[in-house]
Amino acid sequence: MTDTVDPEDPRPEGHYPRFRANTWHYIPEDLAKTISLGPGGDGEPGQDWVLSYTPERREEADREKVFVRLTPPALEELHVETKDLSPDARQAGHTAECDLCGESVPLERAVPNKREEPVHKRCYVDAYGGPPWMKGY
Repeated sequence: MTDTVDPEDPRPEGHYPRFRANTWHYIPEDLAKTISLGPGGDGEPGQDWVLSYTPERREEADREKVFVRLTPPALEELHVETKDLSPDARQAGHTAECDLCGESVPLERAVPNKREEPVHKRCYVDAYGGPPWMKGY
């Protein structure tokens, strides 16, 4: 997909229609090092944090660093939404690869296996046993 991303219009064609009116940014691997998150000032308690990054543009001279202010409640919400996700789950979005069968499993329906990886409930039952009703999910 990286080769087909238009830096000036990075929203995937036909995806995320709810957010089509929003401004989208694309950050390729070489610009990922520009992402930072930290206190916006001298680190006093209760201070807002800043998420910053540099999105891709066709012309390098057009790249402009983007700053997103996160108040303490917003930062806490971001933490709550991501704290229990593995790096793979954070990147994959709403689905992950089942660690047992390899097929896609919706994260809201997955259970962790013995290695703490997401698996289908039916795969869990097949591998480790469990109540028969769980196999239907």
